[in-house]
Amino acid sequence: MQSSFVIALLEPKDKNSLFELIQANAKRLYQYFPITAKENCSLVATEIYITTKMRAASAKENYTFKIVEKTTKLPIGLLIIKNIDWQTKACEFAYFIDKNFEGKGIVSNGMKQLITYCKDELQLKKVILRIGEDNPGSLRIAEKFNFKLTKRVKDEHEDFHGNIMDVLHFEKLL
Repeated sequence: MQSSFVIALLEPKDKNSLFELIQANAKRLYQYFPITAKENCSLVATEIYITTKMRAASAKENYTFKIVEKTTKLPIGLLIIKNIDWQTKACEFAYFIDKNFEGKGIVSNGMKQLITYCKDELQLKKVILRIGEDNPGSLRIAEKFNFKLTKRVKDEHEDFHGNIMDVLHFEKLL
């Protein structure tokens, strides 16, 4: 089966479509991606966000990939490699998908590509996921890819509205 999407690093031309994607999913992003939501509160802010993410990728600090639907050529989500520790060869993944594309295996397919990229291109050895207990979609991803639960951190995450939640940490060796 041919995939209906591709992943690619963010580019300046993504400004309008990324802003629209984030605004359309703002309520969901406020809970799990409050920083991303805040950093994309206007078109100008999204332009700065993209420039910052492009610089971070060039500096090998963070890689923010857009998930692009092939027919519309519009972004439908993000896959992020962040908190890279080059000494321990570890990183963290973060991801979100537009509510209209959930449950279609797109994030799972993107995760496969990120894992391969981290292992083969970046030579990393471990991936970490930090997931809120009340996020069943992300918990399914952790299970599907055989991430191991390593700890629960009390009051680790604050959402956009100041609500504090516990976070589950998962790890996978590559």
